[in-house]
Amino acid sequence: MASTTADASARQPPNVVEEQPITVLVTGFGPFLENQKVNPSWLIASSLPALIPRNHQHPAIQVHVHHAPLRVAYSTVLSTLPTLLPPTSSICPAPTIILHLGLAASRPFYALEQTSTKLGYDAIPDVDGHHFPDDQAELQWPSSMFPGRLYSGFDCVDVVTRCRLNLKARRNAVRGSEAEIPDVRTSSDAGNFLCGFIYYNSLASMYRLGVDSAPVTFLHVPDARSTDEGREVAVALIEALVESLCTVGLGTTTRGDVTAAQSDRPTMDANFA
Repeated sequence: MASTTADASARQPPNVVEEQPITVLVTGFGPFLENQKVNPSWLIASSLPALIPRNHQHPAIQVHVHHAPLRVAYSTVLSTLPTLLPPTSSICPAPTIILHLGLAASRPFYALEQTSTKLGYDAIPDVDGHHFPDDQAELQWPSSMFPGRLYSGFDCVDVVTRCRLNLKARRNAVRGSEAEIPDVRTSSDAGNFLCGFIYYNSLASMYRLGVDSAPVTFLHVPDARSTDEGREVAVALIEALVESLCTVGLGTTTRGDVTAAQSDRPTMDANFA
């Protein structure tokens, strides 16, 4: 017996709406120390895969690494970020998450920074010999519009927990159940050099658009580590950021060791970039 149009239509499989990939923008810095030819943050960023396949915890992730290391100069950050961030981003599709990488040579661990400050960048000259004094910061981000300290919209404690779990799962699969993982922590001091500066810039760019829970983060990497380990941590972190975004969302209040009484000035450290 011939099938009716309704019967034929009823047998069609349902339309499946596939999850769209999430785009993560990653930047790294150029060299700034006398004995440094390449900044480890750029070695890690430039080694990242362009695509992290979807799994049961997150959709596919497109990793867009800025094509060159950012010069460790205040003017470079100010001129480059508008080309990367909404609303004037030249990246298509526009990034959902922004992850900056930088070197903290004095730290033996990886640190996901939770916050950054507007002031305090006048003490250390950049590679061009320039400073960014507080009065210039006030012109760039007037106190009537911008707070002295801005925070990532991510629950960084949740992100680091997920990152450690991702690292543990990978290493256990390869090395066994007792495999050690790299030391990844949260931090509340991004420093008063280019790392803190670019972080506040990105957060302020989103804040200017009315986004006070910005999908912006910063990872400080240690100096004495291999690029392979750094890439492993960065991939696990990117996955953790996407997982946290999809499950926890933005605008949480869990900020680890950040306190309400924390100063709006960072700790001085010339090795943060």
